[in-house]
Amino acid sequence: MRVALPGPRVPRLVRSTVINIIVPVLLAWVCVSATRHFLVSDSSADLREKEPAYGPVKLRIKLPGTAGGIPEPLFVFGEPGKAALVYIRLLKHARAKVGVEFWGLGAYESETFDLPAADATIDVSCYLPVFFPEVGDSYWGSLSEPFQRLRRSTYLIAVNGVERLKGPVRYDQAAHAPFYIGSNPIGGSLVSDRFTGAVLSVAQPN
Repeated sequence: MRVALPGPRVPRLVRSTVINIIVPVLLAWVCVSATRHFLVSDSSADLREKEPAYGPVKLRIKLPGTAGGIPEPLFVFGEPGKAALVYIRLLKHARAKVGVEFWGLGAYESETFDLPAADATIDVSCYLPVFFPEVGDSYWGSLSEPFQRLRRSTYLIAVNGVERLKGPVRYDQAAHAPFYIGSNPIGGSLVSDRFTGAVLSVAQPN
């Protein structure tokens, strides 16, 4: 008769910790990572494939609840040497600044403003000249020529419907350059490589 010898016993506390704490945490991390990748990748692809992609870019983002004080990318439009990088700088006491860097031209940053909370969900609207067609294009409909020229020569960033940064700029870019949401894979000297919060949605309504 064959007798099975008992193997080493796993202490009940260790087994309970693995099952009740470690496994759920790992599963949650995998799910969050996969969801964030899905949202960002799909949103970026949608904008790149849209023809024509005109109009302001609107993002809904979940802030991370931290205050690193460094410029984190909300989106990057363009290629190395010719790109616009829109960013947020998260500060202590639930405050922030937003800004845009035009590669090779310079960076512009807003005054400090209050956030609803350090980990709030906020809406960011971004207007760049490259997001609008040439003056006289049928896209404009009955809008006046001065208004068309204003959109083609102005950058503007609003947070929760409040204008936070605006100014004149002349910066030529191809309308359908690469577009990256919540990340900065092209480099540069100012904006970090990724946004530490989450991009929940992105749209570019005509």
